[in-house]
Amino acid sequence: MENMDLTGIPEEAARIVTPAAEYLARRIGRRIESFNVIGSCLTGDFVPGSSDVNTAIVVNAIDPGILDELATMGGSITSRRLPPPVLLTRDYIARSVDSFPVEFLDMALFHKVILGDDVLEEIRIERPPLRLQCERDLKAKLVNLARGYIVSRGDAKLVWDLLMQALPGYFPLLRAVLFLVTGEPRPPAHKDDVLTRVEDALRVSMSGLRDALKLKSGQGRPNRDRARLMSIFHSVYRTTHELSETMDTLCLD
Repeated sequence: MENMDLTGIPEEAARIVTPAAEYLARRIGRRIESFNVIGSCLTGDFVPGSSDVNTAIVVNAIDPGILDELATMGGSITSRRLPPPVLLTRDYIARSVDSFPVEFLDMALFHKVILGDDVLEEIRIERPPLRLQCERDLKAKLVNLARGYIVSRGDAKLVWDLLMQALPGYFPLLRAVLFLVTGEPRPPAHKDDVLTRVEDALRVSMSGLRDALKLKSGQGRPNRDRARLMSIFHSVYRTTHELSETMDTLCLD
């Protein structure tokens, strides 16, 4: 395959992904249609030394040979911060974009092709299934937050874990909500900008999610500030409830 294009990718992320991409180009290059970096590497939220480097690979077919090559990549060319790729085919995308429109919207918006063709740019999202998934996922978050909080029995560490596990999934959802509500073809990339834009567009407070991001970045310790942590949790829960109601009642033209 052609040389890799790593422009626009953080230096550390490029160092992590390059050995794996070179290995796969040598071993299955003819079968790779598109090798993409996705996620925080492209939204301005990448944290050196901490953030994962996520990838999506489109191949001509998924079979045991492809899976074996991915499974047997040696530790010397992989990193614990390089999770297994999202493995796709053009046919799978065409047949699944209505089932997972939130995830495919985020991939279409934020990807960088480092090998092959820009297959993800071809994705087109229909609004009705996107609205349905937003409503479903927000309501599922409500159920999971409530169950997790009850199980925690007020333990600050467990509530912290619950928030940190839930937090990343909010941002593809919020971008999808903006896509639906504002009609903007390209919602903001950076998480802080996403929260500000949602507040402006929906008049729903994002203070809990904003404070949860600060906690994640190290601005607070759950074991030493239990009252603040519980306040953040309840704020996130209220926000999730309001957003789910917005999606439940949203009328599409």
